[in-house]
Amino acid sequence: MKKLTLRATVDLQCMSKYIGIVVRDAMEGFHHKYLSDEQMKELNPIIRNAIFTALYAHTISETSPKAQRFISEKLASIPEYWESPELLQDFESNLSDKE
Repeated sequence: MKKLTLRATVDLQCMSKYIGIVVRDAMEGFHHKYLSDEQMKELNPIIRNAIFTALYAHTISETSPKAQRFISEKLASIPEYWESPELLQDFESNLSDKE
């Protein structure tokens, strides 16, 4: 499988952390209601690693048949009942504020 440069890998890791914190913050209410801090501590790296894997596969997919297969398998496994993603309400409300 194709390897990315160290710089590209670090960039994807940084982006994964950024997306991970947005996911974690969006889950905060759910966390307090249903998950202990210990469960959240275990869940956070799973989320970040999955995000990093998805970004990495996407980045190398043009030159990697294995990455293309991984992506195709994941896309095929998305349930039909999943809604299309929407902007988080707190971000969307900030977009309407004058800068």
